[in-house]
Parts: sequence; structure tokens; C-alpha cells
Amino acid sequence: MTQLTNRDLHVDQLLTNMSIAYTNPDYIADQIFPIVPVNKQSDIVPKYDQSHWFRSLAEKRAPGTKSKGSGFTVDTSDKYFCDRYSFRDEIPDETRDNADAPFNLDVDSTEFVTDKTIMAREVNFVSDFMKTGVWGTDKVGATDFTKFSDYGGSSPLEVITDYRDTVQGKVGRDVNTFVASRLVHSKLKWHPDLIDMIKYTQRGQLTAELIAQLLEFERYLIGQAIQTTDPEGTAEASVSYSRIWGKDALMLYVPARPSLKTPAAGYTFVWQRVANALQYIKRMRDEEREVDIIESNSYFDQKVTAKNSALFMDEVVA
Repeated sequence: MTQLTNRDLHVDQLLTNMSIAYTNPDYIADQIFPIVPVNKQSDIVPKYDQSHWFRSLAEKRAPGTKSKGSGFTVDTSDKYFCDRYSFRDEIPDETRDNADAPFNLDVDSTEFVTDKTIMAREVNFVSDFMKTGVWGTDKVGATDFTKFSDYGGSSPLEVITDYRDTVQGKVGRDVNTFVASRLVHSKLKWHPDLIDMIKYTQRGQLTAELIAQLLEFERYLIGQAIQTTDPEGTAEASVSYSRIWGKDALMLYVPARPSLKTPAAGYTFVWQRVANALQYIKRMRDEEREVDIIESNSYFDQKVTAKNSALFMDEVVA
């Protein structure tokens, strides 16, 4: 594990009112699926079989006769399991004793390890759900629709409207959330079709809020976090970075809060083992090694609960 050295923290002259650090300010995975606090690490996710709720069965009833009856079924075969994700940073006593302002090692370490567990949920969401074969419907750019980066040939308003209807026709609910990667958003906000709709009523470029209104979504989320997969020890000048969210988009229906009998596309199950929180910090002491340990922990399972409540758009832009 890479550690700060005494020389990294102790210098002759140092500005105490500023320092430079790096983090992703706009993680969005926790905003997509509603958070479901759970008391057990693993349990059943009951799913009402959909067809019973969309079948018209009520009939005329003659005097003195019994009403027609039926029922519904519940699938109890699916389960969640909240795996534990952890990451630590260590502060040797010598390093702490030699640290000058503006370094606050406890704060810096807490922010550092916390960011790692949040990033884990972000990376896991993209890896698990932003791909074909997961949701009820997949649409691929250049195959099912003209990529939105083709300003002359694409029609994002028409395409997205059609795809909204596709989802609504499968679950009876209108999608309310649109997740766009940064690259998709950058093309949408300058697309002539969208600009044309506001040119007489708005000034300046399209904001995320305006795009949400034009596309008729309650929420429009932009995935713009970046990461590096280069191993620790790689020279900083040689490290390469990539966009976690790629060139894709996802439209889905999720309720504002966890709800029974609601076809939510997915939920994030969180085992609130400690402090009733999405994640928690442990501070430990290793006296033999003379180090303080700051550790972030999170138990979660991001899970699809109604695959037909979402539509994935692959390679939306070039």
C-alpha cells in the first residue's frame, strides 16, 4: 500500500489556506435506484407476478349467483445479498507528528476512504446495468437509431418518445428517470432539434433541467465520473483515465421512495449494520505497528427488480 512519507508532508514553506486534491464530485449511482435499508444481510425479494394485475376478469353477475374469483401469485425465489466493501488508509505516528498545516490527516484519510466505497457503487452500477442483456429492451446506436452525434440525421426527441412508449407498454408506468453519460449529455444539449424548441423562449445553452422538461422526465442524471485502472505505482505522467459511464443512456421507472407493489426497475439494498447509514467509518489503532487505521465500510446490493421497467440505449453517440 502506498503511504505518504514524512518529506511529502513536512516542507519549509507551505500555503496553509489551500491544497490540491482530486475526487469525482458528481457520483450518481445512489440517486438512480432508491435506497432500501434492510435489517438482514440477505433476504427474499418478493415479486408479484405482473400478468394477474393487467388481466380484466370482472364479469356481470346475476342475482343469487356467486361472483367470479381468482387471485395473484408472488415469486419468492429471488434474494438480495449485501456484500461488504471496505477500504482503509493508515497513518503512522511518525507521519502524523511531522505533518504541517494545511494537512489534517484524519480528515484527509476519511475523505479518501469514503470516496473509495462510493466509487465502488458507481463502478458496479455501470458494470452491472449499463450494458445489453440486462433490461427488458435494448436499443443500439447505428442499428436501431441514428446516433445523436449525427446532428443532420438523428431525431432524439422522436426516438426517446418512442422508447418511453415501449417501456410504458410493458409495465403500465411511464419512465421518469433518464441517465445520460457526460458524452451523451454534451451532444444532446447542442442538438439542433432541442435547441429549436427553446430558441424563442430561452437564452443560452440547454441546461440539464431544461432537457429534462423537453424530454418529459422527472429526473435527468448525468454520469460524468472518471477513473483510472492503472495500478498503484504507475508514474503520474503515464496514468491514463477513462469515463466510467461511456457513451450510453438508460431510461427507467423508479418510485420516489421504496414502495410495495410498484414495478421499480431496481433498488439498492443496504444492510444498515452500523449507524443506520449507507456507509460507515471505523477508526482503529494498531499499537504494535504504531499506526492509526481509518476504514470505510459499506454493505450493499444493487439489484434489478423489474427489468421491463427500463430500456438501455447502447452507443448513443459516436
